[in-house]
Formats: sequence, structure tokens, C-alpha cells
Amino acid sequence: MTRADAASALTSEQLTAAGTPHRRLYIEAAPGSGKTTVAAQRFGIQRFHGNDQRAVIAVSFTRSATAELRDRVLSQWGPDALAWPHRIVTLDTIVCDLLTHLLHTGHVRWPAGHRRLTVIDHWRVLLSTQWTDRETTVALETGQVVTQIVRRAGKANRPSTVDVGEALADGYCTHQDARHLLESALGTHGVRDVLLARLVQTARALIVDEIFDANALDLSLVRLAADAGLEVTVVGDPWQALYGFRGARPEQVPCLVQDACFVQRDLRTSFRWKSAQQALLADQLRAGQGVTLPEGHAENMDVFLALRWKPLWEAGPHVLPLAYGSTTGQIHEAACTLLLSEVTQRTFGENATFHSDALITLGIDHEAAQRLRSPLQAIAADLAGTTGIAEIWTSLNTVVASETDRPLPRRRNHTHTARLENLRARLHASASRIVPGLTAHQAKGREWDAVGVCLTGPERETLRQGLSSESEDHRKLYVALTRAKRMTTAVSGDVQ
Repeated sequence: MTRADAASALTSEQLTAAGTPHRRLYIEAAPGSGKTTVAAQRFGIQRFHGNDQRAVIAVSFTRSATAELRDRVLSQWGPDALAWPHRIVTLDTIVCDLLTHLLHTGHVRWPAGHRRLTVIDHWRVLLSTQWTDRETTVALETGQVVTQIVRRAGKANRPSTVDVGEALADGYCTHQDARHLLESALGTHGVRDVLLARLVQTARALIVDEIFDANALDLSLVRLAADAGLEVTVVGDPWQALYGFRGARPEQVPCLVQDACFVQRDLRTSFRWKSAQQALLADQLRAGQGVTLPEGHAENMDVFLALRWKPLWEAGPHVLPLAYGSTTGQIHEAACTLLLSEVTQRTFGENATFHSDALITLGIDHEAAQRLRSPLQAIAADLAGTTGIAEIWTSLNTVVASETDRPLPRRRNHTHTARLENLRARLHASASRIVPGLTAHQAKGREWDAVGVCLTGPERETLRQGLSSESEDHRKLYVALTRAKRMTTAVSGDVQ
């Protein structure tokens, strides 16, 4: 597609948002309104306008969202759009860049004098762990990076203080550590001015996707970019803010928009709705009106959604959830997730939701994961047959233990065997149509023709009373109920 074709495909509403000359712009985008298309168009306009050689940067909060925006820019504008220094990256990358600059200026001092870091997602990628409530964290003491031990409310698989200290001395760091250190540094004298000067020198425009997923540090960096004189565009929807558990502060976004004098442009026209029924539902939800969903049946659905994983496993054998629960980093859950992933790959052509996290927890690299596939497929075949659950559990532990040095649980308990029993029920129902199950978090940004939503009694009552964008549980319901293009129906109990 040529640039002219891409521009001509936009509506007047989208063109206005993409091409506005205002230097500070807030784009509020309803579901299916072309948010990514507009962000990509604005990136290209800013990239190719004028002779300023400083970077145009776009950021999002996940690798998948970043990759989608990058692909859209390349499709609309070609590879020159991302010629260095222009780039589309996660906000974590910007955090690491700024922390590296502080290392070079001496405002932050790393163990062993490192000025360039190797940043990893979790310590579990690199270090052995033990089940403990003590977590080793990093802190700044007069500019020096040091370790400290924090006692957490719950136990988890965590590395030892000695191992973390040695990794830091080797120049390693996690993304969470980098964020914590940068946030701490911003509170010390002179650092904000140093980072302001860095942004002025290196960048001229910043586009932030999904701004309502930003936490306090993210919002501080957006404000820093605006104060540095960059053209700043923030894009998002207050109704789709779901990440309070990660520290997101959607309630602070309006303050940023108002205080920094952002101009607002709305994308209200949705191209997702293919039926009058679904369009009406979306309007009613956003207006806070009470709704009662029609009842649905499994054979008519493309996907089942819920606010948590548990209701999906309780919805009957025709629903195959893509995870057992939110990732916890526990060894036994990771082993079961690898087995689940083999089943979801065969059934839907995609891995279980926390497949990568399971590999990290078990310390299994890509080559080892490939070697595991055949024996895991054999275990799935046994599970689909009549082999006893106890024997299946032993086989799973033996197979996974062949590729990891992490200690696997010696005893099985009901939680372990219940996962296998639930998966067996789905494999025995495989002669019928199996429908994937996802939470609202995992469904965000996706769409299907027909969506069934597993609702509890209190959730049905909440819908009858009307939703508010100020409640995260209400926003989860809103996201779940706006994934369908044609039909959203309610289901509860066993959907066989």
C-alpha cells in the first residue's frame, strides 16, 4: 500500500487526529476505531516532516502491541520510516536508555563500574531460585546501586541475595530493577535536568500507545518529554484500562492531559460492529446504561471470555482455557502449562498464554523446549486415553526434569491432579467442537464474530445497574463485552 492509499483509506475523523498540527495531542479511541492505524499514520507524518534529524519515537507497554504498531508503520510508510534514530519500542527500552545515560554521566554508579547493562525480563532467566518470602531488590544510596532484602507477604520462587549481587556485578539487571532505579534517580537533585537535556538533544516527537496502562514512572517520563519540548501524542481509552495490578494509574491521565495542555481528538466511529445489536450494546455500556445479555450456547461461539481463569475451567469440557491461572512462577504450574500448551497448539494453533513464563520458571531454553515437544505430546495422548492421573503426573515430572535443573515437587496434591483432570475432560470431549477460553486481559485488542462471556451472578447484576469507567472490574466487563463483531451472549455454569 502506498502512502497516498493509506491516507485515502482513513476517515475524516482519523485524518483529523493523525494530521493535527498541535504539539501535544490526546487521542481517545473507542474499540475498533482504528487506533493503531491512526498512530502509525501520525508517526509517518512526524517522521517525514521537516529536516530535523532527531528521533521520532513510538512506544507501547507490551512487545505484541509494539510489534503490531511497527508492522503497521512499515506497511504504510516503508522501511525508511524506521531508519535510525527513529524507532518503535517498548517503554521499558526508553527506561533502560535513560538509565544507561545516567550511568555514563555518573549520576548512577553500578557495581563493578558497569556503564552498559544486559537487561533481562526476570532473574529466573539467569539464576536458580528457591521458595521463599524474602526478595532481593535494588536501591540507590547516594547514587550507588546496592541490594536490599524485602520480606514479602507471600512466598515465590526467588533467587538468593548472593546470586543477585554477583549478577549485578556482572552487569545484569531486570526491567523492574531498571524502572525502580530510574524512578529513584528522578527524585535526586539535578537528575531531571540531565534527562531533560538528553531528550532535547536526541528526540523531537514521542507517541505513546495505550496511555491508560501507564504507571507513575511512565507518566513522569511522558511529562518529561512534554517539558523537553517534544511533540507528544498519547493514545488510549479510559474504558480499556486493565492493569492496576501492574501499577497502572489511569486516574492520573486526565491530570496529565489537562496540566500539560494536551488537545483532545476523539475516534468514536467503530468499524468492529457488524450488527446493529452489537453496536447498540457498545453504546449502552459506554453510556453507563444497564443491560441484560441474551443467553448463548457453546456451539455458536468463537471464544469464551471471563474476568478470571477459574470460571472458564468451570464452564464445561467444550471450553478449553489457555491458562490454568495467572502466572505465579511455581514449578509444578509451569510443568502443567507446558502440557497444556501442547494441547492448545494442536487444537487452536497457539501456545498456552503463559508458555514463555513457564519456560523461564523452569530454566528451559528454546532448544530444550523443542526436545520436550515429542514426549509431552505422548503424555497428552496418554491423558486422552485411560492412563491413571497419578501415572500421568509422574511421567510429566520425569519428562520435564530431563531438561531442567530446577527441583520439581516430590509430592502431588489435589491442585496438581485437578489441572490434569480438567485437561483430560477437554481431551475426552474433543470429538465435539472445542472453544478457546480467555480472560478479558488476554482478549484486549482482539476481536471475534461471536463471543460468549462467562458471568457470575454479581457480574450480571453489575451489568443491569450499568458500568462506570472509574472501576477496574467494570472496565474488565466492558472489554469482554466489546470483543464481538456481531454477537455477545452470556453463559454461566456448564455450557455443554
